Amino acid sequence: MTKGRRSGSLKITTRQYVQMLSPEVEGKLKHFHMHHCMQDYRCPMKPDDHGPSSLAEPIIPYLPAVRARVYTGTRSSGSYCHHPQITKFKGRYFLSWSNGIRDEEAAGQRVLISSSKDGLSWSEPAVIVGGRNGTTLAHNSVGLSSTKDALLAIVMEEACERDASVVGMRRIDPATQQVRVYRSTDGCKWKKAFDFTDNLRWFFEAPRLTDEGRLLCAAAMKDGPAILLWPGKELCKHPEVIRVPEPQGAVFPYGEGTWYKTDDGRIVVFWRDEGQSCRVWVNTSDDHGRTFTAPAISDIPDSMSRLSAGRLADGRYYLCNNAFPTLLNRMHLLLLLSDDGLVFDKAYVVADDPTSQRLFGLLKADGYQYPCCFADRDKLLIAHSVNKEDIECAVVADTTAI
Repeated sequence: MTKGRRSGSLKITTRQYVQMLSPEVEGKLKHFHMHHCMQDYRCPMKPDDHGPSSLAEPIIPYLPAVRARVYTGTRSSGSYCHHPQITKFKGRYFLSWSNGIRDEEAAGQRVLISSSKDGLSWSEPAVIVGGRNGTTLAHNSVGLSSTKDALLAIVMEEACERDASVVGMRRIDPATQQVRVYRSTDGCKWKKAFDFTDNLRWFFEAPRLTDEGRLLCAAAMKDGPAILLWPGKELCKHPEVIRVPEPQGAVFPYGEGTWYKTDDGRIVVFWRDEGQSCRVWVNTSDDHGRTFTAPAISDIPDSMSRLSAGRLADGRYYLCNNAFPTLLNRMHLLLLLSDDGLVFDKAYVVADDPTSQRLFGLLKADGYQYPCCFADRDKLLIAHSVNKEDIECAVVADTTAI
C-alpha cells in the first residue's frame, strides 16, 4: 500500500430511475444532441455535413405551429421579458409575463398582460401590477387562471435594491417575498384579492383541478419544495402543504414543477432540477395528491429550465421543455407526446432557429424558454420567452395532425 493512502472500499449507492422515453425517442434525442454539439465545435461527421440544418430530413420533425409575436422588448418598454402564463377567459386567450427595464428581478419589474381571440394577433398589454417610479419591488408572473367571472393573476413580489459593494444582479430581502392573487373581470383593471402565507416562496404554474375538484400545484416554500393542495377549487384560500424531499444531488429551489393525471388516477409531477443533472425528475401520487413518492431522476433530458405538462383534447399527454442535456442551452424547445402518460413515443421541435439577445441584461439567456401550454379543444398554445427579452406564442391549430 502506498504510504499516506487510506484503505477502504468504494461507496456503493443506488438511485431510483424512471424510464419514460420510448427507445425510438430516446435515440432521436441523443442523435439530435450529438449533431448539435458536433456543429457547435465545428466537427463535421461527413464531407457534406454542416450540422442538423443540412440534413435532408430533420432528426426530430418540427411542430406544425405558427409562432406569433406577443411582445417585443425594448429599452424604453422593458427589455427583460420572462415567466409567461396563459389561460382563456370569456372566449379570449390571456397571456401574462414579467417585464423589467433591463435585468432579471430588478426594482420596478412589473407584470403585463395581453389578450387574443385566436392566439396569433395580440393586444397592446395592460399592467397588472408594478412599475411605479421609485419602488424597490420586483413583481414576477407566476400563474394565471380563470373562473366563470374573473381572471386571477398570481404574482410573487419581493424588495430588491442594488448594492455596488457586492457582486450580483440584485440584493433581495427574503423577508419581503410575498405571493399574491390579483383579480380582474375584464383583463384591464386589477385589484389585490388574496395573500398566501409568508412561508410560500414561489411557484411557476397556476394550480389545476384534480379528479376530486381540488386545486394542486408544485411549489417552493421558504424551507423546501412542496406540493400545494387546496381544499377545493377556490384559489383564494390557504392550501395544505405536502413536503417533497430533495433526493441526493437534486435541488428544487423554486418549485418549478408541472403535472398531469393519467386515466387510472395517478398524478405524475415533473420537476426542474438545479442540481445540474440535466434531467427531469419525477414523482407520483395514487391518492389524489394527498401523498407523493420521493422524486426520482428520469431519462428525459432538460437543460435546466421550466417545463409544462398536460393533456390534449384527444386524451394524449404532453411535456414541453428544453429537452437538451447541456446545461442552460435553451436554444431547443421540444414537445414530447405520450398515449398513456407513462412513455413518450413522439417528439417535435417547437423552435430552434438561431437567436440571440439584442440588449444586455443580467441573468438573461439566449433561446426559447419557460414554456407555458394551454390546450383548447384541438388547439394547443405554447407561450414562451425568447432570449428573456421577447414573448411569443406558438399555435398548433389541429393537434390531431401530430
